[in-house]
Amino acid sequence: MKTRIRVAGRELKRPGSGLIVAWLLLCVSITAAASAEAQERQFQPEYFEKPERAAWQKPDEVVSKLNLKAGDAVADIGAGSGYFSRRFAGAVGGGGVVYAADIDPSMLRYIQKGAEREGIRNIVTVLCAPNDPMLAPGTVDLVFICDTIHHITNRGDYYGRLRRCLKPGGRIAIVDFEKKPLPVNAPPMNTRISKEELTKELAAAGFALSEDLHLLPYQYFLVFIPASAPEK
Repeated sequence: MKTRIRVAGRELKRPGSGLIVAWLLLCVSITAAASAEAQERQFQPEYFEKPERAAWQKPDEVVSKLNLKAGDAVADIGAGSGYFSRRFAGAVGGGGVVYAADIDPSMLRYIQKGAEREGIRNIVTVLCAPNDPMLAPGTVDLVFICDTIHHITNRGDYYGRLRRCLKPGGRIAIVDFEKKPLPVNAPPMNTRISKEELTKELAAAGFALSEDLHLLPYQYFLVFIPASAPEK
């Protein structure tokens, strides 16, 4: 029986092994492109950038409360559309850096394009892993995690990785939804972490609660510092 394969509308007779490999690679390429396109469609920056969000998220006030200095390095974990990354970039100035970290490449592309469009040159996008922030040891003054910590399943190990990336005197700031009924679109109750639960988890990982900032109506805003020297 003759083997026939159609590629781009043409029938190919008795293909050799090299042609079959090329055909398979073409299929893989088309599938990957379709997957990337679907991922781009799935990511909707408007969800993060809704004007009404500012009324309860208070992003400028959150950044102000963190008292960043010119030249600081900030890691925005779960950066999404860059909602906070852009603001951090202004707070640390040209001598500082913001690592916008996310597991979704389409979000990072959106952040990068937006930074280029707005002339922001101190945002560095980082494709991190679900279990690893992918940050170099001793490089960050502040780790900021907003509405993301409840997505991380292996948090005990993750906190240890965050400790190692902090500079001496570094901090972790976490903003997330209170574990109670709320009038805004929040994660399901059974996936949320209460302020008390989070504080216990970080204490077990070697962190002490430094500040409990009562600023936001639907979220807690906690700042932690290492209670002892970070692990080598």
